[in-house]
Amino acid sequence: MQRNEAMLIKSYESEDDGRARFAPHTAIVDPNTHAEATPRQSIESRVFAFF
Repeated sequence: MQRNEAMLIKSYESEDDGRARFAPHTAIVDPNTHAEATPRQSIESRVFAFF
């Protein structure tokens, strides 16, 4: 990903009509990261959209 990109993970869907309802996610350890690198940060947001 680039700095101007965002990732959206839909973690729950209330409809049970066959579409995906849950989305697991995780983090990894990157062995190529330098020891003096600044730690990554995770920012989470909960958004409600009504249509």
